[in-house]
Amino acid sequence: MLPSGTQNVSLVYALVWAIDHYYGRSTSTALAVVKFPTSRASRGHHNDLIDEALARSAGSGRIKFQLEDDHIESTTNGTDESELPPPSGVTGRPIAIWFLDSLRSYFRLELYLNQLGSPYKRTGNFLLVYTGLESQPMESIKIMFRRLLNMYVLNVSVFLQRNASVHVYTYYPYGPHRCQSSLPVFYTAFQELEAGVVGLTKPLFPSKLANMHGCQLVAATFEHRPYVILEDDPLQKDGNDRILHGIEGRIVKTLAERMNFSIKLVEPKDKDRGQIQPDGNYTGILKMIVDGEANLTFVCFMYSKARSDLMLPSVSYMSFPIVLCVPSGGSMTPLQRLTRPFRYIIWSCILGSLLFGLLLIGLLRLRQPQALHYLILGRANHRACLGMWNVLLGGLALYHPRRNFARFLLLMWLLQTLVLRAAYTGQLYLLLQDVEMRAPLQKLSEVVAQGYVFHMLPALQNIFRESMTGIRIHVVASHEESLLRLREEDDPGIAVPVLQPTVYQFDYRSGPNRRHLAVLPLPLMTAPLTMYMRPHSYLKRRIDRLLMAMMSSGIVFRFRGMYLDRIERMSKRRRSMEPQSLTLWRLSGIFACCGALQLLAVLVFGLELLSAATGHPQLRRALSLLNDFIA
Repeated sequence: MLPSGTQNVSLVYALVWAIDHYYGRSTSTALAVVKFPTSRASRGHHNDLIDEALARSAGSGRIKFQLEDDHIESTTNGTDESELPPPSGVTGRPIAIWFLDSLRSYFRLELYLNQLGSPYKRTGNFLLVYTGLESQPMESIKIMFRRLLNMYVLNVSVFLQRNASVHVYTYYPYGPHRCQSSLPVFYTAFQELEAGVVGLTKPLFPSKLANMHGCQLVAATFEHRPYVILEDDPLQKDGNDRILHGIEGRIVKTLAERMNFSIKLVEPKDKDRGQIQPDGNYTGILKMIVDGEANLTFVCFMYSKARSDLMLPSVSYMSFPIVLCVPSGGSMTPLQRLTRPFRYIIWSCILGSLLFGLLLIGLLRLRQPQALHYLILGRANHRACLGMWNVLLGGLALYHPRRNFARFLLLMWLLQTLVLRAAYTGQLYLLLQDVEMRAPLQKLSEVVAQGYVFHMLPALQNIFRESMTGIRIHVVASHEESLLRLREEDDPGIAVPVLQPTVYQFDYRSGPNRRHLAVLPLPLMTAPLTMYMRPHSYLKRRIDRLLMAMMSSGIVFRFRGMYLDRIERMSKRRRSMEPQSLTLWRLSGIFACCGALQLLAVLVFGLELLSAATGHPQLRRALSLLNDFIA
């Protein structure tokens, strides 16, 4: 049992408590224990501390240890760079205990963290055991904290032994009247909590981003409705301050209110999210984040591995389907408008019903007994075919049967034709009113067969190249010009994959009286949206927790509905319902049908005259049979 009081608590017991009560409970990841001694005496001291601490904590069986020396491996000898952790810090070890004995020892640790392919995830929780013998160790710790802050290593606690007691030091980058501060702060000290139990009364790693005290973060974004909407502040005459709205804008403003930080918006004029050039350089917002000119960015960023290797992504907080916008094709011809109200299956059913009725009437008149004729068609019904055509075209039923079965057949035909005529008339009215009615493509295979060029953002090109071979891809920084071509031209020879809300927003801006975008009926895939931060940014863990809480509580869904419900509903209003003038061209299909019937009537009239003039018996018999069968 240790004597009471903090003065007699050893560094070994502090390490054992940290391992058993934090690392052994909060994570299942292997704990890395690394020493960076600068002398043989320090190496022996570190070995003794590690051996004793591991011997006392290994009995609990709570944690797996991984021991490393101070050797820094070369990433160019026998190592494939494609297997190294990405420089963004999205993967790596989140926990470690580092043993240092001087400032020079820390520089070796810093070199270890900054080397290409460093295995550590700087957003993790790290314990630094300092065993330096200088008279003013706080000066060295102050330099360490400043350099660790520059590398975004925020969650670090230092164990420093002072006269047989172990003090814990850390730093708080944000506080009242200070931002980006790295001054060492005495956090707590180990003490005997009860008989034989030594520990801390506070968490080993305090929360440092719960309140950022109004400190400023730089956000790189630009207006991209409905995700990000930027408006001028009417209270600011200079127009420098912008008001942030939109789905992602609301999410970021909620994060700022919860974490208590202010936002400085930086809008790139070229509206370029950023690409990786063939020479290895970066452009746009990607370059701003990598160079440290902005803390985070959000503007409808689809998650991609190439971006995540360079920028640190947050958790995905929304996902939208990606649809393919295709050329709308030429306007429908007048004859197409006459047949478009019904699909082929409905026309087939109507034609089948007519043929079945004509065939049944013909069979009853030719071969069947008279009693069956009376049962089905009724007594003295000599113009059954004429009655069927008359009812189909909206006329009156000239003959009313007196038998129940015949009445039932007539009632079914009246109901069927009533529904068909009402549906056809309503759809035909809409088709004749809409000048821009199109007949676009319906399947992805049809688009590929046409040989269209796919205009897409850089985040999608790898996916399309791997999933669709033989297509032509043109990478663009913005969809705006390509979508305008699809709207204004009948066949521009391009296809554009975009998110579904982007289509809604574009059609909403076009208005109800302009041509809308044509999209394939089925979406291509679903794309998750995320925001990106600087490599190894310490903001990630806090932002991820808040985003998860906002999603589980329905706040993100609420923001999504605020901006999507209205534009989705308004974008589907294709045209004003006010009547418009019908032109001769739009009615030419009806005129063509009437002309064809007039020619048929003239032909029949000529045959009748010929039959009357010549008295040909076979011609008269054929005309009589035709008249009796049709009418």
